[in-house]
Amino acid sequence: MNATSSVTVRPNDPAKLLRTLCNHWRHKFEIERPDDDHARIPFSEVGPADFAVDGDALVITLYQPEAEPRERLQGVIASHLRRFERNEDLAFEWRTA
Repeated sequence: MNATSSVTVRPNDPAKLLRTLCNHWRHKFEIERPDDDHARIPFSEVGPADFAVDGDALVITLYQPEAEPRERLQGVIASHLRRFERNEDLAFEWRTA
């Protein structure tokens, strides 16, 4: 499956934010977490998302070719990360692959 969109965000502590996100969604999805800096969350029928800590950034890659579900998932991810980061100004500029 090819990547369809991605974004790089710069939270205060990307590793902690990823850990919080995984803990939040682990009751709902079977999360793959090979190490502390990477995770894949399947998001059921919407498609998977990969999360990777890269220095001071968190890189998120989505795999959903249909625009409407992809945009909905982008919004869900952004709202959760802003809430967990306690920063409503956390910038999300999604790039389409």
